[in-house]
Amino acid sequence: MDPVRQKLLAQAQLGGYVQTGIEAMVKVLKPVLKNPARAKHILDRFWSDKMALVWDVRDVHTAANEHGVALTDRQAIKIIRELHHYHYKQCGIKWGDLACYLEEYALGRRLTQRERNRFWEQNLLTIDRKRQ
Repeated sequence: MDPVRQKLLAQAQLGGYVQTGIEAMVKVLKPVLKNPARAKHILDRFWSDKMALVWDVRDVHTAANEHGVALTDRQAIKIIRELHHYHYKQCGIKWGDLACYLEEYALGRRLTQRERNRFWEQNLLTIDRKRQ
């Protein structure tokens, strides 16, 4: 790969998000890998000219808390799966899609004032654990 392209790809990785994803993949696969370092090297090469945008339950919980709602992990996973299945593939999934889904389906419970304050002042998420 030429140096200019390599530099552009490195910048496109947005400060190591791809690297963090690769490390997470290797960590999850570690129990079945004979050589985790080699697996990481293979994944590094594989992802060197690609990018993937990854949404996780933390993103869903953050959006829910922004809208004053606490979700269970099960609800957050359901939202991710439905957004993935029904999204407009030419535009991808946007933060606003998540907000619309939360408003339309009114999932979860309202945050208490204390939970809202913790979220806005300390960036602490509230996850509803009662109905798991």
